[in-house]
Amino acid sequence: MIFSTPLFLVFFIVVFAIYWFVLGAIKNDDTRLKARIIFLLLASYYFYMSWNPMFILLILFSTLVDFIAGKEIYKATSKHKKKFFLILSLVINLGFLAYFKYVNFFLDTVNQVSGLVSDGGGTNFFVNVILPVGISFYTFQSMCYTIDIYNDKMKPSKDFFEFSLYVTFFPQLVAGPIVRAIDFIPQLKANNYFKNINFQLAANYFLLGLVKKVVIADNIAQISDVIFANPEQHGTLATWVGVVSYSIQIYCDFSGYSDMAIGVAALLGFKLMENFNMPYNATDITMFWRKWHISLSTWLRDYLFIPLGGSRCSKPMYYRNLMITMLLGGLWHGASWNFVIWGGLHGGALIVHKLYKTKVSSKFNFTGITASIYTIFAWLMTMIFVMVTWVFFRAQTLADSLYMIKKMFVFENSENYVVPLFFVLLLALTVVGHFFGTKYFDKVEQKQDHIFSRPVVQGLLFGLAIFMVLLFGSDDNQAFIYFQF
Repeated sequence: MIFSTPLFLVFFIVVFAIYWFVLGAIKNDDTRLKARIIFLLLASYYFYMSWNPMFILLILFSTLVDFIAGKEIYKATSKHKKKFFLILSLVINLGFLAYFKYVNFFLDTVNQVSGLVSDGGGTNFFVNVILPVGISFYTFQSMCYTIDIYNDKMKPSKDFFEFSLYVTFFPQLVAGPIVRAIDFIPQLKANNYFKNINFQLAANYFLLGLVKKVVIADNIAQISDVIFANPEQHGTLATWVGVVSYSIQIYCDFSGYSDMAIGVAALLGFKLMENFNMPYNATDITMFWRKWHISLSTWLRDYLFIPLGGSRCSKPMYYRNLMITMLLGGLWHGASWNFVIWGGLHGGALIVHKLYKTKVSSKFNFTGITASIYTIFAWLMTMIFVMVTWVFFRAQTLADSLYMIKKMFVFENSENYVVPLFFVLLLALTVVGHFFGTKYFDKVEQKQDHIFSRPVVQGLLFGLAIFMVLLFGSDDNQAFIYFQF
């Protein structure tokens, strides 16, 4: 069930009506709260089962394991026992993730190595493992619950239904943002009221996400898909257009999902964290990762980078921790050497940036026009690096990645390529959105009076958004890119 389809709209209208008007009519606060939790849990299970009903058993098992592990960790009287139940939780969660996500990759690598060693003969292992939708996201959520209890940052949930809803809350279940129990479970304990919904904020988020996905991402995919599918048929200009197109596509597709998730959750009285903050405004790679997939980058920082030693160690160990974090972050995205290389390149770039800040930039103090030129140059270099590394993220094979990158920087004019007009328009729309986006939503959330918050202007913006979706939306309802992760 995809957010941008009529089916989801019908599903959500039913959920919204029952949640607020049927269950909201219950007089007793405790009974109303319990009924809402159970109802949202059932709705979330139904939402997830619309993809593959069998995989709900996997979520139920993981939920039960971590619910019990959390209780045992909290009441354990010895460090050894606490650690045992934490390790048990991590092994089960990571074991499921490793099996479903990486067994095909592992066997394929074994087959390739075996073929090389035996000159084309060797073994041919094969298992067709179907990847459960959203397993990377809900696994990380469930893991941080037991880790936070182990680190005495929170107490375990006493209610199995409450914890189950935290794991499976349908707006962000399959593609994030990754929420933390310490932030989300307290919201489940609050008796929300219909009158407190910020409809303007929720509608802005949902419609913005819908426009990003349906109008921009799905349409510009028609360019990037063609060029990445047949890189040998295109010259340098077309290759650059394809790479820039994919850079726009993945941002609008993924941030579009996050925006819609935030909007849907807000309509039910819940607040999810921002997952993107105009990342293509970044002027260095560190800033990019503070703005891109924020829920994942902060999760990796808090639950991997810092436990490895973080920055409070020697410089070589600090750089090692950065590289390990980014390599594993790349592998989290998918079972492919391309993702490992992508993560490694970003890890290397972060290390280079840290060295540059301490060894070079700290010795200069740019002002005036010089500072502006430096900022523009820094932004341009950052964006070129990000777009080049997206090639590894998108290309089908490592050979295709290297071939396309070579073509980007070694000029080849294999055809008289004409840049599509709608590519230029969608690029311009993305740039304008980056320029205005953050300031606009800050004002909407704080309910500040400005021209775009006035009812007439809001009505025009909503009408324009719906018109664009109806006019430019495709009929095939393309799945979100991050569903495969």
